[in-house]
Amino acid sequence: MAIIRDLSDEERGILDGWLQLNNIPLTYRDEKEFCDALKVARIFNRIQPGLDDLISYSPCISLPLNFLNWQIFNQRVLRKLDMGVSLRDLEKLALGCPKAIDSLLFTLMANESLLKKNKI
Repeated sequence: MAIIRDLSDEERGILDGWLQLNNIPLTYRDEKEFCDALKVARIFNRIQPGLDDLISYSPCISLPLNFLNWQIFNQRVLRKLDMGVSLRDLEKLALGCPKAIDSLLFTLMANESLLKKNKI
């Protein structure tokens, strides 16, 4: 199970380079928009096409619906990739906490080659 954590400066620099390489803009303003799991699901699908059916999510702006989308994403994608997160961390993601999305994307980046190798 993945744990949402603060990234070191070095890890943050590596993540920034990976985001640029994959044409994923992520500024503080964007991070707040990532409180909806649909946007993160699109990134995961770009890295690993066909990983998830995006019609399962509805675009939303309310916290309860954001949290529901994150629960669906956790169940359908993160656990499948052995990256599942706790309900407490799902809440942080639904609130749009910048450190939470950074940590999740860093974990995705670290697992990207494994995902493609195993075609999960």
